[in-house]
Order: sequence, then C-alpha cells, then structure tokens
Amino acid sequence: MMLRLALSALSSCFLLQSAHANHPLVTDDTNTQDSGHQQLELNTDWLRQDDTHSHIVNFTYSYGLLKNLDIYVNPPATLSDPSGINDIALGVKWRLLEKGDFSLGVKPEITFPSGDPDRGLGHGATSMSLILISSYQSGDWAFSGNLAAYYNRFRLPGDQQANRTVQWRLSGYALYELSPKWSVAVDAGILSNTERASDTSGDLHSSSNPGYILTGAVYSPTPNLDLDLGLKFGIGCGACAAQTHRQVGVGVTWRF
Repeated sequence: MMLRLALSALSSCFLLQSAHANHPLVTDDTNTQDSGHQQLELNTDWLRQDDTHSHIVNFTYSYGLLKNLDIYVNPPATLSDPSGINDIALGVKWRLLEKGDFSLGVKPEITFPSGDPDRGLGHGATSMSLILISSYQSGDWAFSGNLAAYYNRFRLPGDQQANRTVQWRLSGYALYELSPKWSVAVDAGILSNTERASDTSGDLHSSSNPGYILTGAVYSPTPNLDLDLGLKFGIGCGACAAQTHRQVGVGVTWRF
C-alpha cells in the first residue's frame, strides 16, 4: 500500500508540474504551431523521492487548428516497475492576446482515467486543469509565467483521503539564446502541497508549499528539431510527496 501511494504521488507530481510544457521546462509559453502545422514531443525523465525511483516517458502530439490555437494529446507511461500507461490528457492552448512582444494565453486540459490506480499509474477518475500563461520576448531573452489550477478526482478511497482535490502552481522561466542552435534556461516555481496530512502534521517541511528549481539546455541542429536536457531539484518540502527530490530528463521535439 505504501509503495503504491508513493508511486502514485510521483506520477501525479510529474504530470501536474510538467503540464505538457516544452521539455525540460515546467512553465509553458504562449507559442502555438500555426494553422495546419504539427509537433511531436518525446521525452523521458528519471525521478527520485527518498528511496523510491521512477522512470516515466511522455509522448505529446500537437496540431495547429488556427494560427493561435493548438489541440494536443498526451499519453504518458511509466517504464519502471510497476510499468504501464498513465492517465491520458487532452487539451488546447489558445493565445488570446498579443501586444508587441507580450502575449497572454490559456490552456484548459482534461485527463482521462486510462491508468490503473491500484498499481499507482493514475487517479482512476477524470480530472481537469486550467493554466493562465504570459510570455515576453526581448532580443535573445524569453520569459514566461504560469498560474495553474488543478481539479483532481480519485477513484480509490485511500487516494481521496490522502490527497487534496484542488491544487495550484505558480512558476516562471527565463531563457537565453546563446546562438541560433543553443539555448539555456532556468525555471522555478511553487506548488500547493498535495497531502491532506500537511494540515495537521505540525511538520514545518510537510506543511510548506513545495518548490522547485530547474536548469536546462536545448540544442537545435535545425530550426524544426530540438534536443533537450534538464535537471530539477525539489526544495522546501522535506519528506512530502508533493515534490520530487530530484529529476533528470532528456527529450526530442520535431515540428513539421
């Protein structure tokens, strides 16, 4: 039971924080594919929480319905034991405002219970999220900020008792383009604690809202192909399951 809860927390934490942003970043931007254009993303991450290790892979397909509106599907999977498909997400990204180098967007998403919650591979019930996105471009610098809200439903009584239904995330990144082929980024944020027990534990580390800091690099051998590497550390959460202690990942993105 404890192992299942730990694996479920790791998977939920990964899915919540990534929110299908451009890997390896957690924070998303307002960029869309343009009408008729497509994007394929494949990335894999190794997560560590105390003595529990997990290996997760994500595949995301995006299609540009309009110049400023994308639809995407994301079927993640766990490769470590117990392995299997996690909850599949379907969402849209709409860049609703552009004013010079500044833009605003929204990203609603629905997650379907395709994973097996008895094995720690999903929630077992449909969940939803909404992300507000702001982006700003200035020369070789790019900045983005997110305010995300998650409404999580759980099928298993144990998961319902252990986890909050509503969560939020506040995050931002700064990216610098070293050259046409190389970019580096720093991403940081905080996420509301997933554990209901944090209200009554009295543990300062457990009751605090966990944060993270991430550093990443992106190599683009061609304008439509990105190879990335990221390293993320959880901070301010002690032994809580709301934030992984360490995460390293690699990915590839192809636009066509």
